Amino acid sequence: MDKIKELVKRNRIRVGEFFLDHDGLRKGTIDATKFRTTLYAQKLQLTREEYTLLEEHYRDPENPTKVRYVDFNEEIEKIFTEKDLEKNPTKTLGTFTVTSILEARNQLSAEEEAELHTTMTRLGTDVRNRRLLLKPFFQDKDKSKSGFVSNTRFRSIFDSQKLWITDREYYLINRRFKAGADNEINYVEFDHVLRHYSGDRE
Repeated sequence: MDKIKELVKRNRIRVGEFFLDHDGLRKGTIDATKFRTTLYAQKLQLTREEYTLLEEHYRDPENPTKVRYVDFNEEIEKIFTEKDLEKNPTKTLGTFTVTSILEARNQLSAEEEAELHTTMTRLGTDVRNRRLLLKPFFQDKDKSKSGFVSNTRFRSIFDSQKLWITDREYYLINRRFKAGADNEINYVEFDHVLRHYSGDRE
């Protein structure tokens, strides 16, 4: 949810308006497939696992094929406003903040974070100057469309694109973006973070 909120706030997307296009009777629910494609169309690109988690959490208990997008949208809209502001005019809104884009699930030391920041800055600059799009290369190797690739495939793509990294830099990237399995890297998240450094957020 933090990942989605960060993208929604940055790009000022009113997701609810797009859901309404698929809910002509205004029941507050839409097909799970429509829920996913609506988010994807707004460039809220998540991994398959993340989409599944969302759909499970907001699934309509009366119809398992539907997702309660109204509940999802209410949570997202809290970024911009609260529903009871008119009744409670003295209430103040907190500012939504997201965790650092380099904050890893497997915590890095302060020194390692600084090293990784330097590495990502260099890679981001190189990617921007050469107008490289790495994600299609990762997707080509991701036959199961899981959002993950093996460590060896990840590095081979770097080598083929002449994005040279040292063993130490590879170790830090691997540790920060490690997927569920020790031998896999979450390239979707890596690409998401790299775009912050390359300036390619569109």
